[in-house]
Amino acid sequence: MGRILIAILLASGLFAKQNGKLQLHFMDVGQGDGAVLVSPKGQVVLFDAGEDMKMKSCAKPLAYLHQLGISKVDYVIVSHYHFDHIGCVPEVLAQFPLSGTAYDRGANYPGDTYTKYTDAVQGHRQTATAGQTIRLDEGTSTEVDLKVVALNGAGIATTNENDLSVSVLLTFGSFKAEIGGDLSGTDTGSYKDIETTVAPAVGRLDVYKVHHHCSSYSSNETWLATTRPAVGIISTGDGNGYGHPAPDCVARLHAQSVATYWTETGAGATPQPGVD
Repeated sequence: MGRILIAILLASGLFAKQNGKLQLHFMDVGQGDGAVLVSPKGQVVLFDAGEDMKMKSCAKPLAYLHQLGISKVDYVIVSHYHFDHIGCVPEVLAQFPLSGTAYDRGANYPGDTYTKYTDAVQGHRQTATAGQTIRLDEGTSTEVDLKVVALNGAGIATTNENDLSVSVLLTFGSFKAEIGGDLSGTDTGSYKDIETTVAPAVGRLDVYKVHHHCSSYSSNETWLATTRPAVGIISTGDGNGYGHPAPDCVARLHAQSVATYWTETGAGATPQPGVD
């Protein structure tokens, strides 16, 4: 993977905005979610930018982005409207202006966090559509495709905001990664199994941004057996009140020989040295 750089720790100044590689940075935002893609030619895509649920701060994602040396954001892709995924979008865009489109699942959502998000993206906002592809570095030898494989429940009736998450499949040559917010993989009183429906459209993965902070309701056996990711990135915060990452979720990842990397230790499963 000489043309790909994956980082989950605080940037150290080694990663220039444009270095000829595909860069995927999974930011430590505490108990929340946020990732940044920098294409080989320097286009920047922000996947969520959550507010730390414990510290109520955007300091971590802002510091990370400044150390990356970027000056603007070309695209924003929002998975869903919970504040641990969109709470810092306004602050990020105030310092790194959005030059292109902000894609989300459409519709409306109650609350001040959602209103601040829509105010921040204003005329840049566009509802994503299943099958839509955003192409980066178009017309060059380093094209990167971002395909929307699912959103709004993937045809399954649900009102759960997590279930409605936008799932994006990233393709760069033979390399594939999926970022799908808080998609669920279990049918309960409040969740629906969306993962099983979406998995065939995703296929084999190199990198999987583990859904829903590796909750018990995510990363079911069918999803993992179908996508067979080599690496799983778990975005979780120390001392969170949800028990993330859940021991059963981590166990399912281990059973499929997924190498896991965590943004923080969390407050659930205990990391196993040499495995997590």
